[in-house]
Amino acid sequence: MADSLASLSAPDFNAEKFVKEASQHCIGGQELVLLRKKIHGRLEETNDNLKKNVYQNYMQFIDTAKEISHLESEMYQLSHLLTEQRLLLNSLYNTSILGDEASAPVEAEVAPEDKSEEQEEEIRRQKIATVLEKVEGASAFIDIPNITLLHEGFLSELDFVENTPIKSVVGFLFSEGLMLACSNPGKTGKRYKLDAYYELGSLAVVNVRDLGNVKFAFKVLAFPDSRLFQCKSNASKKDWIDKSDQAKKTRLAHDQLKRESTIEKSPSRTASIDTQSLSVNVEEEDEVFDHPDWLLEVPEELDVCVAQRHFEDALSLLQKAKDYINAYNHQADHILADIQRKVDQRSVHLIEVLMKELEVNPNKSLQGGLRAARRAVRLLNQLGCATQSCDLFLKLCSSMLKTQCKRVKREGSITVYIRYLSSAVFTNLCHMTEEFLRAFPDSPSCASAYAVWASSELSLFTTHFIKQVFVPQTPMSSITECVALVRFQCERLYSYGIDLCYQLDGALRTPLSRALKDARDKQVDAIKLRAVEDKWIPLDMRTKSALARFIQEYNDMGMNLTAYVTGDCWLQLTSNTITFTKLYLAFLDDCLRLQTSDLLHTIDESLYIVFEAQIRYIEQSLRKETQNEMRKFITKNTDFLLNTFLNHVQTKYEEANQFPCGKLHSLKKENAALLQGISPTKRNITKYSSSEYL
Repeated sequence: MADSLASLSAPDFNAEKFVKEASQHCIGGQELVLLRKKIHGRLEETNDNLKKNVYQNYMQFIDTAKEISHLESEMYQLSHLLTEQRLLLNSLYNTSILGDEASAPVEAEVAPEDKSEEQEEEIRRQKIATVLEKVEGASAFIDIPNITLLHEGFLSELDFVENTPIKSVVGFLFSEGLMLACSNPGKTGKRYKLDAYYELGSLAVVNVRDLGNVKFAFKVLAFPDSRLFQCKSNASKKDWIDKSDQAKKTRLAHDQLKRESTIEKSPSRTASIDTQSLSVNVEEEDEVFDHPDWLLEVPEELDVCVAQRHFEDALSLLQKAKDYINAYNHQADHILADIQRKVDQRSVHLIEVLMKELEVNPNKSLQGGLRAARRAVRLLNQLGCATQSCDLFLKLCSSMLKTQCKRVKREGSITVYIRYLSSAVFTNLCHMTEEFLRAFPDSPSCASAYAVWASSELSLFTTHFIKQVFVPQTPMSSITECVALVRFQCERLYSYGIDLCYQLDGALRTPLSRALKDARDKQVDAIKLRAVEDKWIPLDMRTKSALARFIQEYNDMGMNLTAYVTGDCWLQLTSNTITFTKLYLAFLDDCLRLQTSDLLHTIDESLYIVFEAQIRYIEQSLRKETQNEMRKFITKNTDFLLNTFLNHVQTKYEEANQFPCGKLHSLKKENAALLQGISPTKRNITKYSSSEYL
C-alpha cells in the first residue's frame, strides 16, 4: 500500500491504472475506504508542504516579480532604442552622399545642417507618433506643433502618507509638460491610457531622500496635486530630475528671449513720411503690454495663500487680479490671457477648498459649531457662491441638530424627555436662525431655502414626537403637557420671523383627535363602571373641618356648595357626582390647553358626550326609582350638575375661547325636565294636531 501511495508522485502517474490496481488488491469496501482516507491525508500533507514552500519563498517571489518588471522596462527601452536606430538608418539610407556636379560645392556647405535638422524633426515626429499610438487620450495635450519628447520611463507611484505602492505608471516628459499614463484594461488597441497631464510652468520635481523602504523617489508638485514616485535605480531618478530641470530652464530661456524680441520690435525712427502709415500699423500689430510684476506672480501667490489657509489674502489678491484683467481685457495680449486662465483655475480651487470646510463627514469634528463656519460662508458669498454655501450651511445645521438630539436620552417620564428634547431642538433652531441671518442678510433665495429646511427639520421632529408620546399607555394629562411644551418652544421662533406653529398643529391634528376620542371613551367607560357601584347615598365628610375644606375648595373654583350641606358633615351629593366633577374638570383643562381651530369640533363633541353619559345615568336611575325621597335626592344631584357645575364649565370654556360652547348649552335645554323630577317615561309626547297623518 505504501508503494502504491508513493506512485502518486511519479512523473508517469496514471489515475485510471491506479484505480484499477487498487480495486483488484483491496478486498471489500472497508479497505477502499481506508485507502481513500490515506489518499486524503497525503493530499492535505501535500497542501501543507506547498504552503510552507510559498511562505519560505515569498520574498523570492516578490524579488522575482520586481526583476521581471525591471526586465520589462529594459526591454521596452531596448525596443525604443532599436526603433530609433532603425529610423536613423532609414534616414541615412535615404540621404545621398553624391549630388549633381554643378551644385556640389554649394550642397557641400548647406546639405549637412539641413539634413541633420530634417533627421531630428523626423525623429521628433516618430517619437510623438509612437506616444500617440500607445497612450489613449494623449492627443489632446501633445498633438501640437514643435512639442518634443525629452524623457520617458516606468515609475511606481507611492502613497504620500504611508509610502505604500499604489500603482505603476509610465511618465513622458515633454518640452511643454509632464504626462502620466497607466495601463489600459479596455479593448481600444492602446496599451496605456492618460492618467494626468501637468504643464511645465506649474510643475516642480523635488528630490526625496532615501529613508527606509522609500528609495530612488522624487516628488511631483503640480497645482493642485502632490504625488510621490519611485524609480528603479538612482541613475533613473537622476535622469528624471536633471531632464525636468533642463526642460524648465529651456522653457524660461525661450520665454525670456521671446519677451525681449517682442520688446525690441518697434517702427524705425528714420522711416520716411510715405511709410508712416505702414509704421503705425506695424506698431499696432506688435504692441507690447508691460504688466506689473505682482500680476505675473499672482498664480504662485494664490497657491501659497491657499496652502497656508490665508483665505482672506487669497480672496483680496484674486479680486485685485480680476479687476486688472477686466480693465485690460479689450486688448489682445497672450500673457494676460494665460494669467487669466491660471487665475480662474485658482479661483475654482479656492472655492473647492472653502466648500470642503463646510462639508459634513463622520471624521469631522463639530466642536466649533456654526461659528467655525462663518469664515468659509462669508468668503463663499464674496466669491459669488451663495447658493452652494447656503446648501452646505444647512446640511451642517442638520448634522449638528441630529447630534444634539442623540445626546438627549430618555430617562424617567415621557414629559421630562420631551422637555429636554424640545428645548434642545428649538434652542438650536434659534441659534441656527441667528447665524443664518448673519451669514445671508439680503438673499431671498437663501431665505426661502432656510424656510424649507426648517419645515423639513420640524417634520422629522414631529414624527419622532408622535412615536414617543402618542402610545396607548400615555395618559391624556401627559400628552397635553408634552404638546404644550412643544408649542411653547416653537413659539420662540416668532421673534426671528418664522412661524412653524401652524405646521406643528397640522402634524399633531390626527393623533390629537384620536387621543381625545380615546380619552372620551375612557371617561364614558368610567361613568358606566361607577354607575354599577353607586348606591345614591349622601356624601359623609366625617368631620366639620373636612367639610369646610371641601366647600372652600369648590368656592375657589367658583362653585357654591353651601345649599347642598345637611347636618354637621353631610352633603346632598353622591360620591359618584363629586368624582365625575373632578375627572370632568381635568378633562376640560386638557381640552382647553389643546384647543385649536381644527380641534374645536372634536373637543366640543367629546365634552358633550362625556357630560351626556353622566346625565343618561341619572335619567335611568330616576326612571327606576319609585320612592319620593330618593327621587328628590337624585333631582338634587341633577340640579347641581346642570346648573352649578355646567355653568362653571361654560365659564371656563368661554374664558379660554371668548365664546360659549353651543353643545353644552343645548345639553341643559334637552334635560330641563330632569330638574323637575320628570323621568323620560313621564315626558309629554307631542301628538299629531291633525288626523290626516293617521
